[in-house]
Amino acid sequence: MKVSAAAFLLCLPLFASCATHELNHNESYIVNNELFLAYKDIDKSLNIERTELLFSNGNAAKNCSTYFDLVSRYEVDESVNNMAVKSEYLICDALEILSKKSVGTISETADFRFGEELSSRLDLRTFPSSLFNASDDKKYNLQSMYSKNVTSKGSVTVAETPDWIFRLEVVAVTQVNNNETPDWIVWLTDESKSGNYRAYKTLVIYDPTNQPNYSAVPYH
Repeated sequence: MKVSAAAFLLCLPLFASCATHELNHNESYIVNNELFLAYKDIDKSLNIERTELLFSNGNAAKNCSTYFDLVSRYEVDESVNNMAVKSEYLICDALEILSKKSVGTISETADFRFGEELSSRLDLRTFPSSLFNASDDKKYNLQSMYSKNVTSKGSVTVAETPDWIFRLEVVAVTQVNNNETPDWIVWLTDESKSGNYRAYKTLVIYDPTNQPNYSAVPYH
């Protein structure tokens, strides 16, 4: 299914508004509304039946709980259809991280402008994606590579061309590593409009407040 950048931006979280708000070192927030609702009833969310996700050993995950077991030991089958199913399990990655944390929602008066930060400061050479080989020392973030094709709003940035959609969304802010600096949980959508390539990943940007340019690490 072809989805435009405008349609993607309609999925922005419901919490952002117009004022600014600065995180202190101990604050954790869920930014994405779907993730927040899942976190509110996390036990139920972990066992909701999802489309079967195939793994390299031939087994399939059917919910977050079975996904956690399989993804810790095997690779996800990389067929195009199976990778489309992987998008349903990004929420599982985030719930796994947040299950160990105490978090709240973003203030209704907060505007973190994560999308703008991602488009201008996230180094695309630091994690696997379709843009990895296209980036270089001069062009390595979405703004420098696709300045006329990038739309950023709230927690989301989208680069859209006639053939491709590359979308990044900060869905939560919490301490993932062992320090007091909040880290960003990011969902990546990377897909061709023809449907012959699809990749969905959960990324973690560790200690973004300490970096002039951001590095992202795949969670799984």
